[in-house]
Amino acid sequence: MAHADSGGVRIFYEITEGRGDDPRTVVLVQGLGLSSRFWFEQPELLAADPRGPRRIIVLDNRGTGRSDRPTGPYNMRMLARDVVAVLDAAGCERATLVGVSMGGMIAQRVAMHHPDRVDGLVLLATLPGLPHSRLPSARTLGLLLSMPLQNKSRTSRAHNRLLLPEKELDRAAHHFAKWPAAIAHDPLRARTFASQFAAIATNWTGDLHKHIACPTMIVSGAEDILVPPDNGRRLAARIKHSRYELLADVAHAVPLLDRDVVARSLRSLAEMAASIAAGEVAARGL
Repeated sequence: MAHADSGGVRIFYEITEGRGDDPRTVVLVQGLGLSSRFWFEQPELLAADPRGPRRIIVLDNRGTGRSDRPTGPYNMRMLARDVVAVLDAAGCERATLVGVSMGGMIAQRVAMHHPDRVDGLVLLATLPGLPHSRLPSARTLGLLLSMPLQNKSRTSRAHNRLLLPEKELDRAAHHFAKWPAAIAHDPLRARTFASQFAAIATNWTGDLHKHIACPTMIVSGAEDILVPPDNGRRLAARIKHSRYELLADVAHAVPLLDRDVVARSLRSLAEMAASIAAGEVAARGL
């Protein structure tokens, strides 16, 4: 466990070393208001994957977990600089970034402004930024904005629908079994929620996606009401080397409902990188 210095703000990060000699590094970036604890067993599963052991880094976005909580509002470039600061502190020249929801927006920003630091992107249930995003309904947005006001020990069926598909709502207690312990350590803070939401609401990307040259896997849940899956299709249309996967019967909590999604997407990235390299060799006539 360690901290990186990002312009005077301490950003917590933790490294899980993979088995074997694979030099690749994967950074997991969480979504709105959540600390790295909410990746649960994912870092250990990825590091122990015999098909691709690698070093896994998780970080707490500013305002969450064991990172500092400077006064907001925040912006997406600021949150992206925090990720780069973690790469620097960990002695990592390049990494593959895996981001869910707001974390996917942060990962895009790193690839846009620091392309030399990014080998690949896995973007889960995320938005392309303005003016390209398709926003949720007013009711859904209202439910999201009321989350910091909810009882810490329980949420309503309507709030559970923000993360789960309709058919899984009766099993919410099962799906969220590990959340109470994580929330006890790192509760959802209204000030952090507002500061990070400001970064989402002001994330103007314009034509910056043209700067993303790395292979990119984009995954949406077909039942996602918070980030409608059309956002994934729009992202795929804007990023040159990208693949899009739509998961049936999955809503916003993609890694919660599909535990293999990150590992599967990383394997797809490796295939894409090999294909891109072969195409470049062919283009040079070699």
